[in-house]
Amino acid sequence: MTPKIENAETRDHEQLRTLLIDAAQQLIGTGSSVLEPRLPWDGQPILLADATLHPVLISFDAEHSEPALLNGLRGVEQLSNALAWVNQVYDTLQQRQLAPKLVVVSKEFPPGAQATLGRCAELSLFRYRLLKVDGENAVWLENIRAALGEPRAAPETPAELAPQGASDDILPPLSEAESAYFKQL
Repeated sequence: MTPKIENAETRDHEQLRTLLIDAAQQLIGTGSSVLEPRLPWDGQPILLADATLHPVLISFDAEHSEPALLNGLRGVEQLSNALAWVNQVYDTLQQRQLAPKLVVVSKEFPPGAQATLGRCAELSLFRYRLLKVDGENAVWLENIRAALGEPRAAPETPAELAPQGASDDILPPLSEAESAYFKQL
């Protein structure tokens, strides 16, 4: 029997949270575990640990991509500042003090997403669609790297961060001060 699949719409932030927690393996890989389903920060992101014991913050917004990205960046900064405490509270992280990763999920990719990804190897951007499959709510997730035909693996060297086939109409590379700022996040 063929499953019945329909588009579904919701503005319910909590329903989307539940679907994203259920899809954690699709977002950050197998072996992930939920540490905190609702942090008390802007946007109430989800805190997980991936298989390599990195803390991963999932920031999302049911309607708009910009708040999801900005809240996520603020959340990663807060998480980085509190990393020693976070590692003590969550035994799953095993006191490894690994830098947090950020996953942003929204209806559409945020403006400037391709350029942002080129500079932030620890950032993943997904857009979602809500579906009803045989009457049950489900979420379909698309990784922007896959949409752009890029591999999901993080770049190994700074040279790999430069856009391929760059034209003159793109912004110049970040200054040393700008790079240092983003590296601290």
